Amino acid sequence: MDKSALENTQHIYDLVSLCIKSGVQNVILCPGSRCAPLLLGFSHHPKINVVSVPDERSGGFIGLGIAQQTNTPVVLICTSGTAAQNFYPSVTEAYYQKNRLIILTADRPKEWIDQWDGQTIHQERLYEPHIKKSLSYSRNNLAKIKNELEAFHLKPYGPIHINVPIKEPFYPKNPDEIKYNSFELIFSQQSEFRLSPKNKKQLINQLLSSNKIMILCGQNEHDPELIALLNKIRIPIAGDVISNSHFLENPIYLLDSIFKTKDQSLRPDFLITIGQSIVSKSIKIFFRNNKPTFHWHIGIGKIGDPFQSLTKSIQQSPLSFFKEWESNAFKINDQERYSNKLLNEQKKESKRIASLLHVDKYNYFYATKLILNQLPEDSVLHLGNSMPVRIVNFLGLKNKKLTVWSNRGTSGIDGVLSTAIGHALSEQKKYHTLIIGDISFFYDRNALWINHELPKNIRIIVLNDYGGGIFKMIPGPSNQKHFQTLFTTPHNRTAESTAKEFNLHYSKASSNAELETALKDFKPGILEVFTEMNKNKEIFNLITKRG
Repeated sequence: MDKSALENTQHIYDLVSLCIKSGVQNVILCPGSRCAPLLLGFSHHPKINVVSVPDERSGGFIGLGIAQQTNTPVVLICTSGTAAQNFYPSVTEAYYQKNRLIILTADRPKEWIDQWDGQTIHQERLYEPHIKKSLSYSRNNLAKIKNELEAFHLKPYGPIHINVPIKEPFYPKNPDEIKYNSFELIFSQQSEFRLSPKNKKQLINQLLSSNKIMILCGQNEHDPELIALLNKIRIPIAGDVISNSHFLENPIYLLDSIFKTKDQSLRPDFLITIGQSIVSKSIKIFFRNNKPTFHWHIGIGKIGDPFQSLTKSIQQSPLSFFKEWESNAFKINDQERYSNKLLNEQKKESKRIASLLHVDKYNYFYATKLILNQLPEDSVLHLGNSMPVRIVNFLGLKNKKLTVWSNRGTSGIDGVLSTAIGHALSEQKKYHTLIIGDISFFYDRNALWINHELPKNIRIIVLNDYGGGIFKMIPGPSNQKHFQTLFTTPHNRTAESTAKEFNLHYSKASSNAELETALKDFKPGILEVFTEMNKNKEIFNLITKRG
């Protein structure tokens, strides 16, 4: 029996063992030849769930969805050459959302780079600067990889890249003879930061000097413990749809409408921000023009300053910070007057929006409202970029207990469907509903092309207005020559043929009555909602115009 291939690639199977010790349970395999030892090593291991995806771009985002839903590291594997570059969009999204991906890219030996060998490019450090760590692996630096995988679990999280040059031969005659050596990883206990006495005193003094205090939540996973703590704080708490702040008892959620104003009385003296990106452009502009006196951001890792108003960054998790807040009973001025003002503005804007939804009788705002009203409680809602996330942000999720996910790390349309499928694959006890625009859907339909049974708990709702309708909504593009060709990407496609190709249930709606009928029974598959772009523009202009 020829043992040469097994002996030549034993260090690859040791890498498999290290990844599993690091907490990996799920692996995305993108087929190829150079990556054969990685494919075989993971697929033969009894503790690994494998999903095979032919398209690396889709595979990366499916892996991202699994990592987000399970809160565990996920391995992505591809062959050498441009395959590795196709992971880049998902790696970037993972970097900005602080998700744990381990990207293993098979490579030719270094001596064959730039020698006109097939599928050979410069792969080392490929994903920098959008990566937590870049490494190159050989049988001589196993200890180095072991150390880095131990550090991989220290916050802030993020993706790491391990480039794996592999020499031939690498196809064993009997893969069942693959041997997995045992390794132990030592994970450091990461201690939580605490407010220093100086910072605590400063916080208390600034709180007591502020008549208007606000907590603003950016993108955040749903955390019931954090929600419970925030409910005890008698301060106005605002957040848009991707913050999952709608789980709060009385949140300020219509940010796009409330803060599309020049009314400086809405400005807080003291702003505390948690989470990451904010969807609402209105509140960004408002705070840039009306900066709070004090602005503290609470979070671990790199800190953004979208309002250009930050006065202090506290490297502490929001959960730990507000536990400390509760235990120390921080004194604040009565916020009832400020809170009531914001809630009254929200009530007024909610009534205004509700009255406008019926102007055209049928448009994608009203259609989305019907969809949201019919979603099962305690289900998962995925929102596509461009218009879907903005529409839901304008409408809000009042009294709906829906966990929300969206690719707002970089806000691209390239892997929206793939990410949702990754979530649904790893959490099959709940319904998953994706609301996605037509361009985003068609751009990522390879997400349905996986060597695995598609999840039975996902419904893909395509808002089809036959083009990129967002470019009719934002100022500028519509005034340009060749507007349609350059911006709106007009088409006459429907999702019906895609549904047939992948054997998915398909239904469609072109009116409120048809949509209500289609929504009565949750069926996995594709529901396509047709609307007219010009009518959507009309209702968009009315809703986004503050009363």
